[in-house]
Amino acid sequence: MKFGIDVGGTTVKIGVVEKNQIIDKFEIPTKKETLFQDICLFLKEYMKKKNIEQIEGIGFGLPGNVIGNYIHNLPNIGLENISLEEAIRPYFPEVKLLAQNDANVAALGEMLYHNEYKNACMLTLGTGVGCGIILNGKIVEGVHGAAGEVGHMIIADDYGFPCSCGLQGCLETVASATGIVRLAKYHYHEYKTKLKNEFTAKDVFDLAKKEDPLCLFVVDRVGYYIAKCLSILAVTVDVEVFYIGGGVSKAGDILIQTIQKYYQKVSHYAVKNVKIEAAKLLNDAGMLGAAGLI
Repeated sequence: MKFGIDVGGTTVKIGVVEKNQIIDKFEIPTKKETLFQDICLFLKEYMKKKNIEQIEGIGFGLPGNVIGNYIHNLPNIGLENISLEEAIRPYFPEVKLLAQNDANVAALGEMLYHNEYKNACMLTLGTGVGCGIILNGKIVEGVHGAAGEVGHMIIADDYGFPCSCGLQGCLETVASATGIVRLAKYHYHEYKTKLKNEFTAKDVFDLAKKEDPLCLFVVDRVGYYIAKCLSILAVTVDVEVFYIGGGVSKAGDILIQTIQKYYQKVSHYAVKNVKIEAAKLLNDAGMLGAAGLI
């Protein structure tokens, strides 16, 4: 048995995993000041209640730059320069510990769940845009821990929207939940629409399914930019499948089919047969993937 910990800005998702199956799961609030203490105390209490004396290890998926169990920066939580070993060892002196970026572990979790491919990418569309790359069953993290930071590929430079990273025209500025809203507002007066003054990305997709002209245009653009990103990834890492996950992916077929349509138009002939599928695990992917690090 092992624990998979998926740390988010609001909650920490804790999965109890055996044989690549989540057998129990919990959520606790994310508190910056006591984050790792809270996690460890919860795990200790769980083990006590279940009379568990030994575990295989604890894996962490963390929202930021993590290399070799050292946390350089978790911007959405406000933590930086933390040794995971030093934070966890007072509570678990002998337990195996491993950590990775949350997008990476989500990709690993999705791959383990399907148990079909060993080479996959998972694009996570949420507040931001992240990506995990799995080659030969192993996470690719890169020298700087930045492999898969496709949200900051300059894909939409024709708009040139400013990104939180300091660049302009990043994929994240048009394909994240906030980016989709930004696109709709930018073109709001150019098309007829039933969107109200205040709306969400979900509202855009819901109205697109009802053939709202503005929303159809926005979904078309979002699908194009994502397909363009995937076409670049495909000739870089040459995987078997792209999984599309995160909150935005709940839009369903209208998004996946638009991505697939444009991917066939912009991808190199050698990689046109790469599958593009909706992720299935949703919020459980990070927990399963974090445990899969062990």
